[in-house]
Amino acid sequence: MYDIIFRGQKKVELIESIRFEGLSFSYDNERPVFDNLTFDVPMGLNIYITGSGGAGLSTFLKLLGVLIQPQTGRVVINGRDTSEMSFEEFLPYRSKMGYSFDFGGLFANRTLHDNLILPLLYHKVCSMDEAHEQAKNLAVDFGFERQAQQRPALVSGGLRKLICVLRAFIMQPQMMIMDDPFTWIGMDASRKVVRMIQERREAGGLKHVFLTSRDEVWPHWLGCDFLFIEQGKPRFEERKGAA
Repeated sequence: MYDIIFRGQKKVELIESIRFEGLSFSYDNERPVFDNLTFDVPMGLNIYITGSGGAGLSTFLKLLGVLIQPQTGRVVINGRDTSEMSFEEFLPYRSKMGYSFDFGGLFANRTLHDNLILPLLYHKVCSMDEAHEQAKNLAVDFGFERQAQQRPALVSGGLRKLICVLRAFIMQPQMMIMDDPFTWIGMDASRKVVRMIQERREAGGLKHVFLTSRDEVWPHWLGCDFLFIEQGKPRFEERKGAA
C-alpha cells in the first residue's frame, strides 16, 4: 500500500555509519548540552533514546539528522564530514532520512493532503498522480480521508501530529528520526505506525530507527534497544533478552 515509484534519482548509498567527533553544542548563552562528545551511533537497530528532562534528547536527534550543526566538532556520515558538504552534496542523504518533530513543519495555507505530498514533489521522486495516490492510501488506512482536504488549523492537534509523523515516512527513508511520535495521535494510529515500522524493517528498506517516547509501551513493542543520555553523555544498552 505504501510503495511509491522513484523516478530519475541517482542511486544513493546506504547510510551505514554516523559518528560524532569532538562535538560540542549549546544554545545561546546557555551551558553546553554536549561538550567535546565523541560517539559512534549504533546503527541497524530500533533505538529508544531516553533520559531525564533537559538531558538533550531532542537536540541529539537534530544533530543526528544534521538539522543543526555543532559549534565545534563534527557529525560524520559514512566517513564524510557533513559540515563540509554543500546543500547538493548532502541532499541525497537528507532524502533518505525521515524526520518527525512535534507539530512543526506543516504549512498552514495547505491542506493535510498537500502537506503530506510535499516531500515527494520537492524531491521529484514520482509523478503528481502517484504522489496523490500515496497520500490517499495513508488517509484511508489511518482514517482521516474525510479531513484530508482541511487545513491544519481546522483539525485536532492529534491529527496534525499524525500528519507530521506520516510525512516522515512518505519518502520511504532508510533512517527514521522521531521525537515523541506517539503522543496525541491515539492508540489505533500508534499501533498502525508501529506496524508500518515493523513492516518496512522486515522488507529491508528501513534500516535505522531512532525515537523518543513519553510512553515506554511503544518502544517495547518495537523491541527497541536503549540509548540513555545523562549529563551530555550517551550510553548504549541492549534491551534485556536481546540476542
